[in-house]
Amino acid sequence: MTALAPDPGISRFIRPTVDTPFHIDYGWWEKQGLDLNIQLTTHLCPEHRNAYAGQRVEMIDWVDPDTCEVKQIDGLQYIITTHCSRQPGYVMGAPTILEAIFRVFLSNGNQPLSPRKISPLVGQPGDRILNLLSGRKVHKGLRPVLK
Repeated sequence: MTALAPDPGISRFIRPTVDTPFHIDYGWWEKQGLDLNIQLTTHLCPEHRNAYAGQRVEMIDWVDPDTCEVKQIDGLQYIITTHCSRQPGYVMGAPTILEAIFRVFLSNGNQPLSPRKISPLVGQPGDRILNLLSGRKVHKGLRPVLK
């Protein structure tokens, strides 16, 4: 018997909790007709923002250190994860809580995290983070992880 993938339409009926893992759903960006690269350039550190102003960064090959699997990843995401996110105040220096949460996922390679685990990283209570992430409107593709 084959397991069916969960229907994304059903996710609106699932009520997340502070322990529900979230991530950036990159498919959401495509469905909305939005250019993720434009968003990512706003999250570059000043050094890289100047270096890549007006340029399009392509996909690159990256080796996952845990699985040794070669994956194609966005060049801007790689720069953010390996350099920009390591600059002092990268997450907490975001202009809004939502931007800070987005930066947490950019920093950790989009590994799923619950609002409870995001809380100390952005300095906000888990309940407030949950309210931001679980409202009717999806912000920046931040959605619960469907299993």
